[in-house]
Amino acid sequence: MEREELWGANPLRPGEGYRTQWEMLKDLSAWVDLLLYEYYRRHQWLGPDSELRNMLGLVVSREEFEHNLTRASQTGLASVLSPEESEQIAFAKQVVLLRLKHTETEFPLLHLFSRCQLDEFMQECVILSYLGMVDKKYEKLFAYLQDDMTARNPSTALAVQLFLPAGKSVETYLARFSRHDDSGAELIFDKEALQRGNLVLRDAVVEFLFSGTISDQQGCRLYDGTVNRPQNPLIVQQDIAKQLDQIMEDSGSFRVLMNGPSGGGKRFQLEHLMSRRGYRCVFADLGNDEWERTAETGALFARLTDAYLCLYHLDRKNESGDLVPPDAGMLSVLQHLNSGKNKVFFLSELPIHALSGGLEVEIELPALTEQQRYELFDSALKSAGHAQDWTTEQLASTFRFGPRQIVCACEQAVGLARLNGDPAISGELIHRCCYRQAVHKLGDLASRIPAAHTWDDVVLPDAQKNLLKRACTHILHQHQVYYRWGFEKKISYGRGLSILFAGAPGTGKTMCAQVIAQQLNMELYKINISQIVSKYIGETEKNLRAVFKEAKHASCILFFDECDALFGKRSEVKDSHDRNANVEVAYLLQQIEEYDGVCVLATNLIGNIDAAFLRRITYVVHFPFPNPEMRENIYRRMLPDAAPVSDDIDWKFLGEKFELSGGHIKNIVLAAAFMAAEEGEPISMRQLLRAAVTEMRKNEIVVVREQLREYADLLED
Repeated sequence: MEREELWGANPLRPGEGYRTQWEMLKDLSAWVDLLLYEYYRRHQWLGPDSELRNMLGLVVSREEFEHNLTRASQTGLASVLSPEESEQIAFAKQVVLLRLKHTETEFPLLHLFSRCQLDEFMQECVILSYLGMVDKKYEKLFAYLQDDMTARNPSTALAVQLFLPAGKSVETYLARFSRHDDSGAELIFDKEALQRGNLVLRDAVVEFLFSGTISDQQGCRLYDGTVNRPQNPLIVQQDIAKQLDQIMEDSGSFRVLMNGPSGGGKRFQLEHLMSRRGYRCVFADLGNDEWERTAETGALFARLTDAYLCLYHLDRKNESGDLVPPDAGMLSVLQHLNSGKNKVFFLSELPIHALSGGLEVEIELPALTEQQRYELFDSALKSAGHAQDWTTEQLASTFRFGPRQIVCACEQAVGLARLNGDPAISGELIHRCCYRQAVHKLGDLASRIPAAHTWDDVVLPDAQKNLLKRACTHILHQHQVYYRWGFEKKISYGRGLSILFAGAPGTGKTMCAQVIAQQLNMELYKINISQIVSKYIGETEKNLRAVFKEAKHASCILFFDECDALFGKRSEVKDSHDRNANVEVAYLLQQIEEYDGVCVLATNLIGNIDAAFLRRITYVVHFPFPNPEMRENIYRRMLPDAAPVSDDIDWKFLGEKFELSGGHIKNIVLAAAFMAAEEGEPISMRQLLRAAVTEMRKNEIVVVREQLREYADLLED
């Protein structure tokens, strides 16, 4: 076969530009075919008399073996070509270059070369690998030339032999595939295949070469500020936006380190920045075990799309579950990544101080203030009607959200209200959508209690009931008092609401905690004391810190039942046990005072509560033992409207004769209901009386028959 036949019937047109990338690949294929043909003619295992007949790659003849031993090692194809052969190959490549000068369209292959800053040798390696993918004829050629029928991809050794410049060292160019440098090999080619000595383009590179675009994958997302605009305006943190604009004005190359709480608006700020400037940015999520692969993919995406690179979720969790900054090993990998642009953004919750080898700019995004949260809620819900049982001020006080969480919660509430055909968003709906955005692990240390009771279920003297309602207004009007009236300048901490319920068992303390939760549309979590208190030194404090930390994320009401087990009086220190007990109480007092949410505490023995703790309590509500009138009222309210009730019930008699708390009355009414259901009758005086006597005996209280008067006969079967 003559060399000229490799060009086929297509005439050379060096003065005419390319119309498509495929047309350019045809000329590149002809140039590569010439190289492969010349390499084939000089293949190192051919003996002088073989005439190409022994090239099976499986059997080596004695003559071939001896020929290879005596033959000098190859120094690259360019060093063994004749002047005529070199000129023909150079002419074939020059045709491509001349036609490219007349080409107006930049094809994906050319974008890859320029954006990844590949030199001539690496460009030729990409062409060789890409041609093997678009034209299956090269698979057999590569396998044949590499003496391995399974080697369908070109090897690094083959690429060096084909493209090594004259006078250069083979070892030097092979080393470019095995070390981290700026050649782009590790970025363009699959790392695992490269370690095996094979040139296989990354999937993202192949997709880009085929289509000119890339799709989101492996935690990488492209935000195109040239066509996209954030759905919501930048209501708050305008000072941060100005800092970012000033950074983009600087033409220098440096890293931008942005830190702040999760959901604090770091990515939101960058999206607005890219939209204002008309830039692209690739967001790479490193919060997974394969963070290194994701980071490399993100850097590649950014280069291919001519975008900035943003790496976020850099913080890791240690064995205790606490968030810690990225270690030196991770930072060493990340600081070498770039997007081809002169700035890379690193986002984390904690400050990063271990990066080195370049200029860095740090920007801190503090948690949103309550006023900023109010502005975001108000903006997101401005066009939506809402019911009278909630306000945006209440939402801002309750939920310590970031911008993204606020926007998502409001969009969900507006959408559900429209779907349900409701003209206004109810308090229950908006709070439910907000709680869906809350991310916490409070369920590991507490149990959620449904808020099943309302004010109609509460049977207390008016003074106590009014005090409970006043406590609720503390939350409802918190925004007005602290931020509109300026009290936040006077009170820097201790803005939370703490309520102590003191009273005998069964007097309604837990029920009133549910009433408050229902009134405020908040979730209620009962703390499991057994999971908090530990015999090991320091464990109790650690558990308490976890409770209040997660409660802050949960925006819920914490309910400590039997709180005297935790808030007992501090005693004189006589041994290490006393010292540790006092430390636990002091630490808990500190946490209560610093907590900005709602804490409800219940105790049967208020005399055992430490005096310093009482000073930190906002409201103390004493639950009296119910008098006869209150007990009668409790009996009546315990019966649902749907329950069948007989007319023979003497409510006044039950309230007077059985001196029991509300918890016992609940047991009586429920037991009577089950007896009535078994007998197929309405709930009557007979079932209630029998249940009441059983409850009294359970508590070792003797019931004398004469005390039951005319109802004594109802106890007989």
